[in-house]
Amino acid sequence: MKDYSDWKPSYDYENESPYLESSDRPWLKFRPLNVPKSIKFDPIPVHELIKLSAKEFSNNVCIYNKSADKKYTYRELIYISDKIANALFQLGVEKGEPIGIMTSNCPEFIFCCIGIMKTGAIVVPINPLLKESDVTHIIRESQKMRIVFAHKGNFRTIKKVQKEIKIDHIIILQTDVAKEGTTTFEEFVEDIKPIPPKIEFDPSENLAALLFTGGTTGLPKGVMLTHTNLVSCTLSYLLMGGEPEEGMSTFGKTVNLSVLPLCHSFGFLVSIIALFGAAMLVVFDSFNPSEILEAIEYFKVNNFVGVPVMYQMLVNSPDFTERDLSSLEEANSGTAALAPELAKRWEQVVGVKVGQGFGLTETSPITHIPAKWMPEIRSESIGIPIIDTDAKIVNPDTLEELSLGEIGEILIRGPQVMKGYWRNPEATKKNIINGWLRTGDLARMDEQGYFYIEGRAKDIIKYKGYKVMPREVEEKLYEHPAIHEVGVVSAPDSNIGETIKAYVVLKPEYKDGKIIEREIIEWAKERLAAYKYPRQVEFINILPRTAVGKIFRRKLREKAMKS
Repeated sequence: MKDYSDWKPSYDYENESPYLESSDRPWLKFRPLNVPKSIKFDPIPVHELIKLSAKEFSNNVCIYNKSADKKYTYRELIYISDKIANALFQLGVEKGEPIGIMTSNCPEFIFCCIGIMKTGAIVVPINPLLKESDVTHIIRESQKMRIVFAHKGNFRTIKKVQKEIKIDHIIILQTDVAKEGTTTFEEFVEDIKPIPPKIEFDPSENLAALLFTGGTTGLPKGVMLTHTNLVSCTLSYLLMGGEPEEGMSTFGKTVNLSVLPLCHSFGFLVSIIALFGAAMLVVFDSFNPSEILEAIEYFKVNNFVGVPVMYQMLVNSPDFTERDLSSLEEANSGTAALAPELAKRWEQVVGVKVGQGFGLTETSPITHIPAKWMPEIRSESIGIPIIDTDAKIVNPDTLEELSLGEIGEILIRGPQVMKGYWRNPEATKKNIINGWLRTGDLARMDEQGYFYIEGRAKDIIKYKGYKVMPREVEEKLYEHPAIHEVGVVSAPDSNIGETIKAYVVLKPEYKDGKIIEREIIEWAKERLAAYKYPRQVEFINILPRTAVGKIFRRKLREKAMKS
């Protein structure tokens, strides 16, 4: 088993990154001398990377569970995750075996992730908002998932899934009492020695996580992320501010508010960055804007990372102008476009601009951030590519690179690009071409190198950071007895950027007021995940269609824009 105790990355200030197709990228002319052109390192597993910081800052608080008012040190992080790894190993867990975690944010999610990785198994986060059909698909698609860690609030869903698929072991989190056929987390690690198994890793090939994202069929698609994918993304993100001068490192000195869903690629990676930086993670199991604003003031947080809906809730909170937010030096938003009026209001009150970033589950997920060393932070821009990452705008049909200012598909190349789609080589081949990942997003780049997202080549709806496939929502709505035809598109929302709207053609017997829009919304709410059901429904007489009979979504989007 390899010893990583002396592991260190090396920073190359002389040679441009091998991932850059051109050294004339416009953003590079602003890059300061203390920002590496490329980062080199011996491949290292994610848990070993975190262990390096945990050993150096072993007595620092690692996690503060806000709801339970309980703290865990970095020493306890290693201790508990070692016990989990040993317990899993005793159950016969093998390298490359998928293990599910279905829970809202809690310390156990982090403990389990690291424990699973130590066995060589694959972490499979399952969104706790998903309905049983999606969870069944994920577990079935993962193949041979024998073990699932589940929050007590998700036990009922897992129990329903178990009728379709055999799950050998269900470990329940956040409870003292086991349900029938389950084990509590405390029972699972009780009397287990904190001795992880000795596993040999190939970090550039071995999967650390399998994250499921929306696919073109509407069913979640597995994204394979290696240890090197995640470590590369972590280092490239952290070094975008430049290598700190001696004595100026922030390691072990910062507080991270863990408000992003840890099951989401953005929250997953941010937690790894925070742990490697030996930050204190303040974990919230739900997003209460008053609590978050209080925490920013109390912990003197200097960087808040959230998604647009969180900014909307914070800005609209009566406490927004009452709390002392002067410690904030940075504010970053991702996963969806931030409404300009929200960004403006935040800047007026807090005094710092909200910078938007960009990424996909397929890129571990960060590709672009608002670098401090660029001429300015532009809230309407997603910023520039991080270290060792290249991006270009191409014609979606020919893949030829376009001129500055032209709108086309944004392609990404870098060490954080996924290994591929799980059990789907056709989709991998279609989406990764000569090392470049096709994002399906339309964007442009200006003469200074700032990137701007202009729309989507595909019809994915980005609702509060989640990707929603219209077809999946439509298929569920078609089950409603009153619906003859339906088309689902994104609709503008002044607070969160965009929302989900369904245009419905009713069956003749349900017209003339026999059913109202609200009834369909409530019906869908009971049958779709909390982020998938339509927030708006409008009755129309006929759906616009293309010459070949497909729903003409552009026409529906234009209609939604006008209304």
